[in-house]
Amino acid sequence: MSAESPARPAGDDVGTESVAPLELMRQRNSLMHSPASVANGREFTPRASDVFIVTYPKCGTTWMTQLCHQIRCVRHAKKLGMPASATAYDESAKPGECFSMRFGEITEVVPWDILAMDCDQNLDDEQFLTGQEPFAKTPLVPRLFKSHETARNVARGAKYVCVARDPADVFFSFYEFLPAYMGLERGAVSMEAFCDAIFAGASHSGDLWSHFLGWLDRRDENASRLAESENKTENDVLMVSFEAMKADPRGVARRLGTFLKTEPGDEELSETDLDFVVGMSGFERMRLDASKFDDHFVRRKMWTRVGIPERDWRGGGVGKVRERG
Repeated sequence: MSAESPARPAGDDVGTESVAPLELMRQRNSLMHSPASVANGREFTPRASDVFIVTYPKCGTTWMTQLCHQIRCVRHAKKLGMPASATAYDESAKPGECFSMRFGEITEVVPWDILAMDCDQNLDDEQFLTGQEPFAKTPLVPRLFKSHETARNVARGAKYVCVARDPADVFFSFYEFLPAYMGLERGAVSMEAFCDAIFAGASHSGDLWSHFLGWLDRRDENASRLAESENKTENDVLMVSFEAMKADPRGVARRLGTFLKTEPGDEELSETDLDFVVGMSGFERMRLDASKFDDHFVRRKMWTRVGIPERDWRGGGVGKVRERG
């Protein structure tokens, strides 16, 4: 089916029978977040210790989110006085067995900034693991938030981890993901049409180049300002590449551990800590817990708003734990 061919009927959708797949994808993608929820995410006032994982779509968002979450859980365990065995990586552990995986879907403990209101989440709330005490009553620190916002639009006043990736790989990953995520059949939109649309700004995140450059400029402006200041605080933007995450996940985790410190007493991650963080964030481990990274927490809310009948989702959409990213 070409990009100009009519889309097949989408269940109870009204008028979609004559809409070309590319236009239908655009329409549905534009309805993914309500205007009120977008405004709420952008106008939110975060704490200085909050950390936003800010990425262009398909640049390793879920992977980086898991890395950051596991790092804060290591420190969380130590502050709660849990035994060292709690953060000793066990590759034989069953899915969901580790204390740091006590959540239904990762968006429940790392809210998506502009979708939070639509998902009945309050961005001002503390973030908790589920289960009995002390987890249910001891908030996780720092609070983490997922975002695909540009440096200009994101909520101000926090810290930001931005992941960049080879644009060609972003394109192929996004092409495999978004049409299916928007309820279209594989191949309904041609690669050429998708490239022209998405890299020209059809994505809610704008075009790829502006997104990357906006965050690079913000990091460099901060660095220049800090160099001239007597107050030698750290840059609030940490840039990481997807390629570095693949080549040296341990090194990236070490950098993240330093960046995510929230209190003067926070120690650098030990080698045992790094074993745990990297192990829990590895592809094989995350694949075992795939249902915790599949967006099901936000999807059902989004399906209704976008108008995609559940029977049109072909088994639940596209998984986010994929070896190629």
